[in-house]
Amino acid sequence: MASLGRGTIVGIGSVAGDRGRSGNPVYCTSKAALHAYLEALRNRLARAGVKVVTIKPGFVDTAMTRGKDGLFWVISADRAAEIILDKARRGAVTAYVPARWRVVMAIIRSIPSFIFSRLGI
Repeated sequence: MASLGRGTIVGIGSVAGDRGRSGNPVYCTSKAALHAYLEALRNRLARAGVKVVTIKPGFVDTAMTRGKDGLFWVISADRAAEIILDKARRGAVTAYVPARWRVVMAIIRSIPSFIFSRLGI
């Protein structure tokens, strides 16, 4: 792509990568690392004309989430794919899927650690 001077790389992260949660620290860590990698790759390839998009989905109806209690705003994999394609085509840098997760995660990221650690989420 860099030799052609164009192209788009789409990386699928997760809202879980925005904050380290007690229930799944390894998953949160791996997604946070992916987000940082995609940012570094975006910066590296920017001058070459290659775009790198970071997608941060919430709950998507897949084998990973099926049958789990307490999930909300679950969207179908097909709907997630439609949104992801749209965001990539529009040149988004980072996109939450669905978009309402951006507000939720902004609030969650703003909670001080000493409070967040007591929430058990």
